[in-house]
Amino acid sequence: MALSALALGALATPQLIYPFGHDQGIYSACGDVIRRGGVPIRDCFESKGPGVMVLYAVALSIAFSTVAVHAFTLIWQAITAALVGWTARAMFHPAAALPAAAFYWLIYAGINYWSMNQAETFSNLFIVLALYLAWRGVGDKGQPALDPRLLVISGASAGILMWFKYTFGLFIAAIGAGLLLHAWLRTRSLQQVIRGGIAFAAGTVAINALVLIYFALAGGIPALVEQFNVFRELFPLGPPRTLPEIVQFLWRFTDNGADLTGDYKATVPQWTFFGGGFPLLFILALLGGVRFIHPANGDGLARYAYLVGLFIAGLAVVAIQAKYVQYHFTILHAPLAIMAGAGVAAAWLWLREPGVVRRALGALSGLAGVAAFALLALRMLPWVYDAYVNVVVQGKSLREIHLESRVAPQLYVADYIVEHTRPDETISLFADAPWVYMLTQRRNATRFPFADVWAPAHGSWTNATFGRQFYEQVVANRPTYFILTKDDYPWLGVRHIDNWKRLTDLHAYVEANYRYEGENGPFLLFRRKD
Repeated sequence: MALSALALGALATPQLIYPFGHDQGIYSACGDVIRRGGVPIRDCFESKGPGVMVLYAVALSIAFSTVAVHAFTLIWQAITAALVGWTARAMFHPAAALPAAAFYWLIYAGINYWSMNQAETFSNLFIVLALYLAWRGVGDKGQPALDPRLLVISGASAGILMWFKYTFGLFIAAIGAGLLLHAWLRTRSLQQVIRGGIAFAAGTVAINALVLIYFALAGGIPALVEQFNVFRELFPLGPPRTLPEIVQFLWRFTDNGADLTGDYKATVPQWTFFGGGFPLLFILALLGGVRFIHPANGDGLARYAYLVGLFIAGLAVVAIQAKYVQYHFTILHAPLAIMAGAGVAAAWLWLREPGVVRRALGALSGLAGVAAFALLALRMLPWVYDAYVNVVVQGKSLREIHLESRVAPQLYVADYIVEHTRPDETISLFADAPWVYMLTQRRNATRFPFADVWAPAHGSWTNATFGRQFYEQVVANRPTYFILTKDDYPWLGVRHIDNWKRLTDLHAYVEANYRYEGENGPFLLFRRKD
């Protein structure tokens, strides 16, 4: 068992040396503000909830480095994987526990550097915890009554999801609906169903009330209102899609989980065969359904009401956001891993039962489980080898490794800023390269770590309001450097030079008080004249 755990852990070790992508840069910038005593959203704006920023603040308080954040996240995922296993054991069979936990861990080990450390990453633990407690709180065969204490904690765990992404409220609804159905199938008592629903709702309301009280005491309610207005005006961020397009985008999840392994270095081959094993996970989930959906005592139907409900809610969240970027699909990993673990448990049971058909199904499930495990592990081997060669054999520093990645321009401009500023000076990027704040360890002169979302929204309330705030905070804090990026950086379609010029007060202030110092890769640097 210990050797298996070490082998699984080794497959995820390349994540420790990955650089930060765009979102991780935002969260690290906001996490730094929080660990210095700032209030999320109010003092560092982000369109998502404060939960992920707070967890970054915890990790960065331990050590101010990318490795600390990645290690913190891997520990978080190890706990989540263990909880996935416990939930599979409780809902299905002891033989489902280890496969479900291993599947979840291997899925996460292979995701991209910009898919790590996301709101979805951290939210999975609370989803699975809420599911586990709901299942135990309603109970299974032999339990005489519901346990309202567990259901209150389940509701509180689900309620936390609102503060990672507000669209995650759908998961609260999915677990709550599953709980009500489960309670009815178990007890056939309307009184018990109402009692269970009230307990779950009480936990959800209580945790959200506590968060709102914190924001009220911290003066953060106006920032939440601003955030609401951003959603009202600009959400969803992706373009409208037809139903066939939506189905096509969602179908990508069956092929390698809608993500490529690693993919931050062009020199590392992608060992991804048969969708990285993902199609086999769906086959295992279906075979588990054949074995475990039997209606005995209502448990079979309740199992899949919870899990399929969560999966459908996850698909809806991805579709509502309308961008279909890879890390959005991470929210589907836990229910899929649990159902796939049930498929392996079904193999274990069928192979021990009489009958040719059952044993054939058992053999099929067992082979699918072994193949899925092998393919999920196989896709990480080039990345483990690359990490070993770079760190152990060649002895490269973390900076040298990051300079080989796609985000190397941010390290170069950070080096320049560090060389030309003091630690107590501030900088301001009107750009989408927020990792620069962490790399330089220079404070942001404004509350905006990125310009994406609001700066291109010309003529909107959000653009006018945030543009005014950006200008006023630059004037008040007088950053040493004001930094723009060239067109099409860090992705195609970015036009922040034009966006800056459209904010006439900000443009005029920078032109009058800053001198153009030069280019640094895709960055344009303006230094304060005095």
